[in-house]
Amino acid sequence: MVLSGLQDQLAPLKSWLFPRRVYLQLEDQAFTAMVLDGERVAWLERVPLPEDLCVNGQPTAVEALGDLIGDLLIERGFSGARVKAVLPRAATAWRVIAWPDARWPDQPEVVVRQQQDQLDLPWSLRDADLRLEPLIGAPPRSLLVVVQRALLETWIEVFSQAGVALDGMEPLPICLWRAAEPQLAEGVRLLLQLQEEKSWVLALDQGEPLGEWPLPALTELEALIPALHTFQRRFHPRAALVSGDEPAVDAVLPELVGALGCSVSWLEPHAEAPALRGLVAGDRLP
Repeated sequence: MVLSGLQDQLAPLKSWLFPRRVYLQLEDQAFTAMVLDGERVAWLERVPLPEDLCVNGQPTAVEALGDLIGDLLIERGFSGARVKAVLPRAATAWRVIAWPDARWPDQPEVVVRQQQDQLDLPWSLRDADLRLEPLIGAPPRSLLVVVQRALLETWIEVFSQAGVALDGMEPLPICLWRAAEPQLAEGVRLLLQLQEEKSWVLALDQGEPLGEWPLPALTELEALIPALHTFQRRFHPRAALVSGDEPAVDAVLPELVGALGCSVSWLEPHAEAPALRGLVAGDRLP
């Protein structure tokens, strides 16, 4: 009994000295939380959001959303945790940049901002934060990810309202790229993200992104299969990886294989949110 009481008294100090890391994937309809104990998943939960609390990646009620996140972390025993998050898909846009004159520029951000019209981005680069990830090969290229600065600031307010320490936010495309990397090999591969509301396909060549395109929802199989035929003819993939709701995807795997003309395997571990594993991988980079 004495030892138990001592442990209870030391728990707040332990939490302060060794705060747990909570990984969050933010979406319009829900957020997914994950905590690891080494490589073991100690907590994984998808929490639906009230309708219109987050629209197109933008929080519409900062106080309510922050309170929801903060209260959940307290209820699950992770008060005082440090948080790293994946931004909603709609919060970011990305392009592959081929640098002019086939050489790396001295001031890449300046060059990108001068290409506003050619990039066909949904927002003005004057009001956006940029992230450039170099890609291998020739000619020199980079993966450009753009996020609205005001949106970032709004998410920072949400986590401040939640009463947690925010260690950073990552774009969804980069997290998915990292998650798929261990399973990529030479040649073009497709990463299918199949959801009931909307689906996406990410094309990768030699492990590096070529582009990402929307697809019909998993529930719209009559439209989804012809769309996949189009990508098969365009890229001739050697293999495909898939993420999504396990029973629903398993039910249509033969149709996916037939449409793509290649093997289709799960993005591992397929029982988890793959973007969160990509976020963890980024967290562990030297």
